[in-house]
Amino acid sequence: MTKKNSTFPSLPRELRPLLLMLPLALVLSLLIYLETISVTVAFVLSIVFILCLFQLSRKYEQEMAELRRKIILQEHESRDTKASQLLLTSIMENLADPFLLLDARKRILMANKSALDMLGHDILRKDLSLFIRSHEVNDAIGETIESGTSHTVEYLYGNVMPRNLLVRIHALDIPSQDPASSLKRYIFLSIYDITPIKQAEQMRVDFVANASHELRTPLASILGFVETLQGPARNDREAQDRFLKIMYDEACRMTRLVDDLLSLSKIEREAHIPPSGMVNLPTLIDSVVETLAVRLRKKDMSVTFRNDDHIDMVPGDYDQLTQVFQNLLDNAIKYGRENSEIDIRLYKETATPPLDVQTCNVSITNAGAGIPPEHIPRLTERFYRVDTARSRSLGGTGLGLAIVKHILQRHKGHIRFESEVNKYTRVTVSLPQTNSEAPPK
Repeated sequence: MTKKNSTFPSLPRELRPLLLMLPLALVLSLLIYLETISVTVAFVLSIVFILCLFQLSRKYEQEMAELRRKIILQEHESRDTKASQLLLTSIMENLADPFLLLDARKRILMANKSALDMLGHDILRKDLSLFIRSHEVNDAIGETIESGTSHTVEYLYGNVMPRNLLVRIHALDIPSQDPASSLKRYIFLSIYDITPIKQAEQMRVDFVANASHELRTPLASILGFVETLQGPARNDREAQDRFLKIMYDEACRMTRLVDDLLSLSKIEREAHIPPSGMVNLPTLIDSVVETLAVRLRKKDMSVTFRNDDHIDMVPGDYDQLTQVFQNLLDNAIKYGRENSEIDIRLYKETATPPLDVQTCNVSITNAGAGIPPEHIPRLTERFYRVDTARSRSLGGTGLGLAIVKHILQRHKGHIRFESEVNKYTRVTVSLPQTNSEAPPK
């Protein structure tokens, strides 16, 4: 049980002033008995005393009530402050980006879990320069300690696989308990991994450079032939026919390149929108084979199509999946040997645990020169070619497999390559399989 903090714990609050009147009543009674004062004077003194006593008692109770209210508010504020501090600490601890708190001597006072994972678990109370060996970062921290101004610095971290990191440095001035100094300065560091941003920027730069180069080459060729036709070959009918054919081929190549660029841009815009339709995959592949039948006959090539698991419907966008398999079959024809066979196989496959996801796979295998293993990881990069001269002579733009990759990413699928030089190349497309009965597009 809690002990009540009161002078009269057994009396109601309203009767406590009456108890204080007992000594006065005894004194007044004694004075009246001794005839020192009259009864009337004693009565008046009693009334005045009672009024003063009640006034003082009321003021005392009001002050006590106000004091109790302030104590309760302080307790609530203290609890709220502690809860807010714990919440802030928990948030900082679980953020994916590293955060560090340093003193004015660059010693690490606090570090969240991400910082410990990045720099090591034995970093507290040690100099930051032992773990971040960057002159730019350490110089910026020194300037912030001296002037209190914030700084932002980029630097490379790591040797085997260096990462681009962005460090933001801020000064925190906290009231000091040292009478010699009114404020104590701390340094707050936040570190962000901007490697993906840098890679994207580099990809954009490379893309613009490659696209410019791919367009400049046929344009230069066309301009050269135009100058020739206007000059030395003005009256040479045979040269005109030959040059005009080359100019036409180069113009068609530019048209294909622009079409692929527009197609790639459209696919990237729709990358976050999953396809909503259902596609009859065997029918689609038969249609693609029929579309490319003329090219197959020109090289005396044949196609064998097997549907081992009787697959029919898969979720997807009909036009985009048509573009995928037209591109892959067209490559199999272009880079396959004459008088050879292209094998197309449709089958189901279950991913290894814990995923246990069933996929619908389409493999396209041709016999030909094959692809050296060092080129396979880069096949889906934009404008990447194994044999640049041969690819251009066959009408390739260097964007086909990049388009395929982006379409499959939208469909939650993926592509893989297998090849043996001078023997074969196999491309396998995996798409998610569903049991939906929605009608085909």
